[in-house]
Amino acid sequence: MTLTTIRQTIWILLISFAAVALAACGSDSSDSAEETSELTISLTDAEGDFNQYTIDVDSIKLYRSNGAIIETLPNSARLDFSRYVEVTEFLSTATVPVGSYDKAEIALDFSNAEITVEDENGNSIPGYPKDEMGNPLGSVTLEVVVNAHSGFHIKAGQPAALILDFDLEASNEVVINGNSANVMVNPILLANTSIEDEKTRRLRGLLAGVNLERETFNIKLRPFRIRHRDFGRITASTNAETVFEIDGVAYAQSEGLEALARQSGLTPLVALGTVNYGDRRFLAQQVLAGSSVPWGDKDVVKGSVIARSGNSLTVLGATVEFDDGHFSFNDEIEVLIDENTRVTKQGDTGNGHTIAAISVGQKVTVLGHLNDTGDTLNAEGELLRMRYSQVSGLVASVSPLEVDLQHVNRRMVERYNFAGTGSGPGEDADPDHYQIDSGPLSLNSLALFEPVRVKGFPTPFGSAPLDFTAKTIADLSELPSKMLISYGAAGSPTAVVSLDESGMRLDLSSATGRHHLKQAGVITDIATLPEVPFIVPGADLGLYAISQGRRVHVYLSWNAYQAALKRRLADGYQVVFVIAKGHYSAINLLLSARQLVTRITE
Repeated sequence: MTLTTIRQTIWILLISFAAVALAACGSDSSDSAEETSELTISLTDAEGDFNQYTIDVDSIKLYRSNGAIIETLPNSARLDFSRYVEVTEFLSTATVPVGSYDKAEIALDFSNAEITVEDENGNSIPGYPKDEMGNPLGSVTLEVVVNAHSGFHIKAGQPAALILDFDLEASNEVVINGNSANVMVNPILLANTSIEDEKTRRLRGLLAGVNLERETFNIKLRPFRIRHRDFGRITASTNAETVFEIDGVAYAQSEGLEALARQSGLTPLVALGTVNYGDRRFLAQQVLAGSSVPWGDKDVVKGSVIARSGNSLTVLGATVEFDDGHFSFNDEIEVLIDENTRVTKQGDTGNGHTIAAISVGQKVTVLGHLNDTGDTLNAEGELLRMRYSQVSGLVASVSPLEVDLQHVNRRMVERYNFAGTGSGPGEDADPDHYQIDSGPLSLNSLALFEPVRVKGFPTPFGSAPLDFTAKTIADLSELPSKMLISYGAAGSPTAVVSLDESGMRLDLSSATGRHHLKQAGVITDIATLPEVPFIVPGADLGLYAISQGRRVHVYLSWNAYQAALKRRLADGYQVVFVIAKGHYSAINLLLSARQLVTRITE
């Protein structure tokens, strides 16, 4: 039996504040009990190799400087963090006192965790969370000191932001043993009060009203798959670019708002959009409502089509949401469709799509009814939504663009069967030379054998080549890199070669764990480089942290961080690992880090 150790990457939890004066604003006192602000809590992660990471979040508390403790999560929530790679989801809103806050605390419960990881062949296997002693993990409370003792301040009428980042790559060591894995959990929680989250935002819940004149709608938050508890309210704005899908029918903005206003009873709603931190406004870009949202008597499957035979789709990495609100993860599931299955396309106001468009590599959300064994969803006469797909790999040809695929929708390309995708014999999509219709998109920044990531849609089944129509193309230089060097649980006294205001140089010879750069899903062994990349601060404000035990000190200033780390190293503490995220220059061997975590021994 082989033993493989895998580091996982998910950048998970962000919490953002929009401070709004809800009482009189005649005083600036940070300790005024009469003044409050509205706190909006959101959650996200970053890409990684977990197929499922479901745990319970029991509490999120903020600690005021005067000793008061503010609970910001009205209800506990069971969350699958692996579902939030590309979006940030609103979790709740809460009213909190204005004032000065020192730290945040989050309570997680792993007792009933459902964790699934990929083995070296791309197969999903169960993972079992363990503590430092190898015992099953239960409840864990993480503490983060905000802004390294300077704290953060919420003032009436002034927007504020707090980002909590539960870094699972730094927090988990996965050891695969055959058909299962042990997940050694040593959690790290970061906090930031300055850097805005630029991801697409998602809100879910029940429609609470439409204002046609203002072109807005209100929603009672019921995040994730929660059906019976409210987590606050949010108002969403729309504009001419907003696309609606209501009861399986696509609309442009004005018609969509009118259709939304005609809804009655409990109308489920999901909206994707962006947040303007200046005016604290959520702008919806895509809105789903009514029967387009799984809520009533429908089951739903979300995943990636890895094979098609006639009207039978094989969907990989399927999250199955049942009609009663609970959910599970199936590595593969069969989906049955027919000519009566309604097909819609993300971001498209057209209603002329058919099942002929659904090809291998297509990311889908499908409503229907599961059979008793839970391995087949009957979607005949039901609704299938084609979502933006993503392919990544190395550039095999620049113009015309061809990609040597490594991943499709973040799963290994080896899991995909492209039979039948071509217009005739020998025309099926070739994953080694996957042909991209780049349209008017620029290819000037691409180079042979460089990593590339393309977002868009596979061409209709049976029509390749071309194999994929691009909406966006991101080359290596546009994507952040992550650098990790690990020195083992005992740490290394020689890990830091140099550290000052200009940056940090790390030692590779004393590393005992992984030492790599990860960019666009491509891993580079640092030992193959001429020297270890030099880490420099990437901006005036960054997110630099020192982790020790279950406490994390976060610094927004590189100078404050490097001075604090120097003091700890001088006191005899040793470096367990360093993980940095930012822009990497292969020519200069420089990593400009806007986010960095150093774990030291206790």
